[in-house]
Amino acid sequence: MRPLLAALVAGLAVAASFAPAGGATNECRGIMACIRVPGPWVLVPAGSRVQYLLSCPGGRSIVGGLDVQATSRDVRVSFEGRLGSPVGPGVTTTRYALFRAVSTSKRPQAFQPLLGCVPTQGGGGRSTVSARVTPAGPSLEYRARIVIIGPGQVKFAKVSCRPDEKLVGSWHAIAFRVKQPPKLGTGSLVDVTRRSFGKRVVATASATDGLSIDVHAVVQVGAECAP
Repeated sequence: MRPLLAALVAGLAVAASFAPAGGATNECRGIMACIRVPGPWVLVPAGSRVQYLLSCPGGRSIVGGLDVQATSRDVRVSFEGRLGSPVGPGVTTTRYALFRAVSTSKRPQAFQPLLGCVPTQGGGGRSTVSARVTPAGPSLEYRARIVIIGPGQVKFAKVSCRPDEKLVGSWHAIAFRVKQPPKLGTGSLVDVTRRSFGKRVVATASATDGLSIDVHAVVQVGAECAP
């Protein structure tokens, strides 16, 4: 299914100059006007799940291709696609992509999400299929905030659904804005707790003095909002 989706959202990219030495990335392959957006290296705890929201720059581009690099093949990554026809940019994808990672490894791992964004030219409307039963409600909206955290610091990150939306879920992730994967034990130097209050999600992140400023650690907190 993943190769089909990749082809239908305009393919994957040629080697990017920012990519680590592991090889070429494919988020822009076959796309004439493509903006490469490399995400940070996102920590995936041993035998666990994590998700991370990565957005196209500005407000006039949408996701046309995706790729991922990982520290192990035990990390399996997918993205959240929207319902609609035909499958493609502006229908299946929007200005951001929510990556979901699952690790079967007994050790912490990491993955780097990558977007190939294409400029919008208006339109991008979505169609639905008529049916005799009640159609599903609109797709969830995902909102996220990031805070930068350094050695010995405590930071707070807050994100909210809009007044006309309902909070139905949340997440947080620890990531590192570096070109090469960080030492995987680095994630244990940052601790995050997350709570929800009404339509708001609040995360408290604390880092030990052993965290290096060179790993450029960030914490993302996200909200899943139902229109």
